[in-house]
Amino acid sequence: MASNHILDDLARIARDPLLFVEHVFGDDLWSAQKDILRSVARNTRTAVKACHASGKTMLAALAVLWWIARYEDGTAITTAPTWEQVRDVLWGEIHKALRRGRVKELGTVNQTEIRIGPDNYAIGLATNRGVRFQGFHGEHVLIVMDEAPGVMGDIWEAVEGVRAGGKVHVLALGNPTIASGPFHDAFTTNRDGWATFTIDAFDTPNLAGMSLEDLRKLPRRLAEDSPEFAMLPRPYLVTPRWVYEKFHEWGEKSPLWQARVRGQFPEQAEDALISLAWLEAARAKREIAAPAVRLYAGIDVAGPGEDETCAVVRDDRGGIVAMASWQSPDPRGDVCAFLAEFRDRLEDVNVDSIGIGYNFALHLEDQGFPVMKINVGEASREPEKFANAKAEFYWGLRMRFEAGDVTGLDDETAISQLAGIRYRHNPRGQILIESKEESRKRGVKSPDRAEATMLAFANRTPGIIEYYRDLSRRIGSGAAPANEQDDDDLTKVYEEGLKRYSRS
Repeated sequence: MASNHILDDLARIARDPLLFVEHVFGDDLWSAQKDILRSVARNTRTAVKACHASGKTMLAALAVLWWIARYEDGTAITTAPTWEQVRDVLWGEIHKALRRGRVKELGTVNQTEIRIGPDNYAIGLATNRGVRFQGFHGEHVLIVMDEAPGVMGDIWEAVEGVRAGGKVHVLALGNPTIASGPFHDAFTTNRDGWATFTIDAFDTPNLAGMSLEDLRKLPRRLAEDSPEFAMLPRPYLVTPRWVYEKFHEWGEKSPLWQARVRGQFPEQAEDALISLAWLEAARAKREIAAPAVRLYAGIDVAGPGEDETCAVVRDDRGGIVAMASWQSPDPRGDVCAFLAEFRDRLEDVNVDSIGIGYNFALHLEDQGFPVMKINVGEASREPEKFANAKAEFYWGLRMRFEAGDVTGLDDETAISQLAGIRYRHNPRGQILIESKEESRKRGVKSPDRAEATMLAFANRTPGIIEYYRDLSRRIGSGAAPANEQDDDDLTKVYEEGLKRYSRS
């Protein structure tokens, strides 16, 4: 009789995902996590857009483990945009849960697979081919899409194919960084077919009692141990300190603030120069067979106040190599030390030479750096299209992002600033970039890191100088044709031409 009671208790616990999590893993979920887990059990499709560090991935891991324990023929398929996200993030949480759980043996456990029986397993996949999902059918299937905004459309279509038969539930989670695509549709045009949840940082346990209005009243540069940040009932979730820092770094109007703090799809303006989707894609680092040879730097020099002097170094393949910023009133020594690491490979150091930037450029020249003085207010080389050089350079940067030629951009503040750059057409039909003064009027901080990134990709070098540069390299490496190598004065001509242009 006692054994029957035990079996009844186990069956009752397995049927209820909250009891399962509490008794098997000892986890005390907070209110939003409980609501979402109940939804996974009850609803065929659940979508969660959430702030940073909301506990959504931990919840997804527990949902996977509950599903394959609940059904003898339960199958759980998990995916994410990249293999690293599948293996390290979601399945990292699954392995953590198994280590702290009371059930020490749950079938055969591998890096991204748990197999209890032939039709009872969980597996992690990363693919851009929907056909890989078409073979997963069963009586009880759970599909989890982590970082769902980045999952390819073909995968979403394949998931719908799997849903055609059996009891199939879908859980899609992510930071709402892209205001388009199937994940966005789940909260807008297709909302009737989804149970949807939004997790705002201000709704999480660590920010209980703190409102946006309270945050606005806090002074800048509060110490780490300020009492405002002391209450952390769940330290693993988003903290008041982090929200406070991002409030001052990004600002309320930033797309990143909207997505990563408020859990909302960004209201990026129609006149935004660079799509947030392109910027998110540029986070990835490009895998290349050989290291890049040439490096280029851009420096935006700060004026008085709270602006930053920023430096960006990128390679000749569009990869961001390094980025740094300083709020010191005289950061010349810091900038020189930063650039010194790349001195032997630096081709150009583009410095915004308007105002105080001019003397800053002279100082870098004195230190032996290959400085190019850039005046973004000068005429464009395509005056019929661009109002000035700044518009030309920024438009060229936009084209690079759109083509996927910029990689390794992982600085959140730079991404936020670049997403906030706006443009318009003047009465002559020329493209004009919003000025720093105009952006300040609408409550946006000076986009110093965006400016430095733009300068790193700017090219003011005349074609003849570029020709002599390349030819000089080929002569030095022995790759130039014989008739070109016979010209002993060619390298000197290039060097003298470059000196004359640098002085102009």
